[in-house]
Amino acid sequence: MSEEPRPLPPQQFNRLLWVTLALFVIGLGVWILLAGSAYRRSYSGMGATWHRGDKNLIEITLVAADRTNLSCASDKVVDGLRCRYGADHQARSEMNGAGSDATLLSPYCTVGGDIFLGAGLWESLAKTGALPTTRFTALCDYDIAGGLHSVALKWKPDGAFEPSQKSLPIGTLRDCTIPP
Repeated sequence: MSEEPRPLPPQQFNRLLWVTLALFVIGLGVWILLAGSAYRRSYSGMGATWHRGDKNLIEITLVAADRTNLSCASDKVVDGLRCRYGADHQARSEMNGAGSDATLLSPYCTVGGDIFLGAGLWESLAKTGALPTTRFTALCDYDIAGGLHSVALKWKPDGAFEPSQKSLPIGTLRDCTIPP
């Protein structure tokens, strides 16, 4: 005859239960941390190094036509920086169709694909001489003034405004150079 299996003694059962519970809690904690960082990467336009007051060296991908092609629309003004267009997508009356490059925000992309709003790029690049006729990159110091959530972006002069799905950092670009 075969012996029937005996149940575990209470001490071993308690120890097994605590180990299982501890592994479950550790696994849940790791999952929450990983899910949180994936969420921040997916839904936050402002990465880990994009904080108000930071000064970052960034590399931007451009073509010379971006000076007239790119614009944004928002009623918000942060530290004197503003979009050419209001939230209604109409040119701001105080701009009179122009505006100082030092305070006029435009959307740009880093070589890593991050979108941000910057002012002063073209004034800074004017000091470097003639711009390349093909796509080029510029290295700039980026002084972050804050972030903007309610903004629409336009990538072509005759294109439509597209609302940004993420908060975007805004700031001033200075000391730009075109690497050789």
